[in-house]
Amino acid sequence: MSIIVTTKQRQKPNSTTVLLLRDEMIKSLRVSKAQMAEYLKDGMPHYLIGQEYRFLETEVLKWLETYKPSQERLEREFRDKHGRTIKDYVTGEIVLATLRISQVNLKSLRKKGMPFVTVGEKDFFHIQDILNYFRKGDPIVTNTKESDKDKNEQSKKTKATQPSVKSNVVPIKPKKVDFVVNLSANISHKIPLFIVDGSYNFENNSVGTGMLLIEKREKVTGFSNVRTIKTAKTNICEYLAVLDALRMINIKNIEKAIIITDQELFAKGIQIDLNKTIYEPVIKPYMKEIKELVEKLEGKVDLQYVGILRDGKKNLLHKKAHSLSRGYKKEVFENMEIDHGGK
Repeated sequence: MSIIVTTKQRQKPNSTTVLLLRDEMIKSLRVSKAQMAEYLKDGMPHYLIGQEYRFLETEVLKWLETYKPSQERLEREFRDKHGRTIKDYVTGEIVLATLRISQVNLKSLRKKGMPFVTVGEKDFFHIQDILNYFRKGDPIVTNTKESDKDKNEQSKKTKATQPSVKSNVVPIKPKKVDFVVNLSANISHKIPLFIVDGSYNFENNSVGTGMLLIEKREKVTGFSNVRTIKTAKTNICEYLAVLDALRMINIKNIEKAIIITDQELFAKGIQIDLNKTIYEPVIKPYMKEIKELVEKLEGKVDLQYVGILRDGKKNLLHKKAHSLSRGYKKEVFENMEIDHGGK
């Protein structure tokens, strides 16, 4: 028996090979636009034709079978029972330096009940929770309305019985160097520090970068920048934050500088292989420039993880760089004052 296939039948595409539009894929999966955006950030297979997304349903369904949220997403969405975010926590390296213990001691203390949280594949620690866990001796009294009232009454009595004396002592305002004292003592104050961070806004495809240039541990200059890049690879914002620092180091012909980032992998060395790695066309020129500058400035630039700063990601200077990145505009801030919160 023979089967006759008409021209029309031959031209009809197989349903498994039809590329779906983004809205069609959302409808098929029965997910929200926000969830789809998270899937894309986590690596969902897709095709970018011009600036339009296309999806092969069989590939997407296969990918979802083993899908797990990315480490970045889990950290971004983390909230503990007190409402604290991952930025309120530190890594094990900071705990080792704070408690002055070894890695073996840390593992033992964790088994015995020392507080920590596991987010994805990483463990994080809250310093105050750990201090409260180990605290001995007299408890720290928390100010209550009654204790405040007693203090006020005692203060009034003291003022009434003591002569008024005008003090000549001028309060000492903490220097900005106080916020970076955890830097190695071997690092000269003459070496400028670049603290960088990046943000991505899906609503308008804006890549924001923030940078603080700290000179002699005193003068702080802030820089914010913005670029419009439509991409699913949102970590490009972190690369561009480093790129802004590399550009300035190159232009100013700085002999030695340190770039501080919250991307641990960057601190181990940025590896870019333009021949083997596939980058989106809109991203590739930036990656090429980063690669060229890293090679050109070899020996002049040291990439360090934010953990070398006091309080790590909670460091006020790093928080300011993050805030600048979310401004999504190009601006320079001379002689910045950092709010030290009265500490």
